[in-house]
Amino acid sequence: MTFIQTLATLTPVISVLVFLVLMRMPASRAMPISAVLTALVAYFVWEMDGTFLMASVVEGFYSAITPLTIIFGAIFLLNTLKNSGAMDTIRAGFTNISADARVQVIIICWLFGSFIEGSAGFGTPAAIGAPLLVLLGVPPIAAAVVALIADSTSVSFGAIGLPVLFGMEQGLMEGGVSMAAAQIAEHGGSFADYAQFIALHMITIDLVTGTLIPLVLVCVLTGFFGRNKSFAEGFAIWKFAIFAGLAFTIPAWTINFIAGPEFPSVIGALIGMGIVIPAAKKGFLLPSQPWNDFADGDKPKTEEPAVGQPQSVGAAATKNEISQLAAWTPYLVMAALLVLSRTVAPLKSFLSSFNISWTEIMGTNLKAGFATLYAPGAFFVTVCILGFFIFKMKPAAFKLSFTSSCKSMVPTIISLGASVPMVKIFLNSGENAAGLASMPNQLAELLAGSMGAVWAWMAPVVGIFGAFLSGSATFSNMMFSGLQYGVADNIGMNHALVLALQGIGANAGNMMCVMNVVAAATVVGMAGRESEIIRKTLPVALGYAMIAGTIAFMWGGL
Repeated sequence: MTFIQTLATLTPVISVLVFLVLMRMPASRAMPISAVLTALVAYFVWEMDGTFLMASVVEGFYSAITPLTIIFGAIFLLNTLKNSGAMDTIRAGFTNISADARVQVIIICWLFGSFIEGSAGFGTPAAIGAPLLVLLGVPPIAAAVVALIADSTSVSFGAIGLPVLFGMEQGLMEGGVSMAAAQIAEHGGSFADYAQFIALHMITIDLVTGTLIPLVLVCVLTGFFGRNKSFAEGFAIWKFAIFAGLAFTIPAWTINFIAGPEFPSVIGALIGMGIVIPAAKKGFLLPSQPWNDFADGDKPKTEEPAVGQPQSVGAAATKNEISQLAAWTPYLVMAALLVLSRTVAPLKSFLSSFNISWTEIMGTNLKAGFATLYAPGAFFVTVCILGFFIFKMKPAAFKLSFTSSCKSMVPTIISLGASVPMVKIFLNSGENAAGLASMPNQLAELLAGSMGAVWAWMAPVVGIFGAFLSGSATFSNMMFSGLQYGVADNIGMNHALVLALQGIGANAGNMMCVMNVVAAATVVGMAGRESEIIRKTLPVALGYAMIAGTIAFMWGGL
């Protein structure tokens, strides 16, 4: 691969880092520029066919619909809860559990977020958790950052195990045959059995790395956003944070060992909440004085909410007294719809049949679709309509919730409307006249050839790279599982362990991928400040990966 070709493969990464992170452009400007540059190098350097390139753009537009509907639905739900008065009830309920913002972050982002991740995945946890934190008084940027960091360990088993069961299985296919056929035969004869073995490596490593995430959350919260900028104020509840970490990771490990990778996040989070919430109410392992001391400049401006934040109708008469059960009903119904639609085969088949699709886009072999009723966005809208009746909202309040949600989506539509097609061009670049592999595989093979000796640390970095660009741990695993398996073959490393590191890296990349960051920034009213979020989550993602690599290097595999 020539120097120009190497530089071309790095174009999406370099352009995003330069425009979004270094130059601090809003994503609505940085991503269109990055997309155009990527398209140019794909056409002129990689020699992609013009029609195939345009088909990739169309595929990207289709793929962007699902995350856009999730983001809109999350904002619409939060606006509905705020304008009905239900959020006042929810806020009071969390205060009754604990007035400590550190504890609220752990319960909402780490435990409740893990449950949502296990049910739906694809950026939904941050879209739900971050604005909920804002309404509890956490600064918007802080809420986005901690929600993204928390959505990491549970991603291994996100969307009912999709990143491992589908992403890795597809990534290991070569000419219709799995390159891991021998390993699969040794572990039960089906990929589901082998996936369980891979996932066991992942969650075993996460007994350390994942268990530390709640402590990282509270230290980031106090160290970057507290009035005193003190990491020590977060570390002060280290016993409770570790306790909360183990309350999820140990049940998740057990569920995977017994039943496989579909439900560790869902059941682990439910068990964790059942343990941690009563403990928090009793002040178990917590200091007597709660912490809620944010810097003045970071506090939400309640008198004039930013675009994307839930808006108040400004009239107390529009709100009703709402019970805790009624206030939580939209979330409970949402969770039930997510779980049932992913686990009940007839329902899944029925909802999936309502699909807007385009096969053989522009005469190519590319296809794309949008499952209108199966996508989580449809469930968000459903529970919003349900909330209108449950909360006895006035039409004016419900209309305001809808219109303010629509207005907040404009910069996000631009950002994702550019970033997802850019990713599709990058992934589809294997179809070219230059005789080159796709851009991500060329770059990954270059790394593998030069850094095989330290692959325990490079393997998760490759996973981060895939998730950062594609916006999905599942897609990262699809892109690079085959490469990771081949490297393990070449250097004599445990195959399942290397694949586990790929998955852990993909999880870490979830904290900083453009799609998730744009979503989190939008739902808390901080669209345009994505660079601030990435600068906080990037070091955590790399640290997460390096600790996992160190454990793997010392361990050597099961």
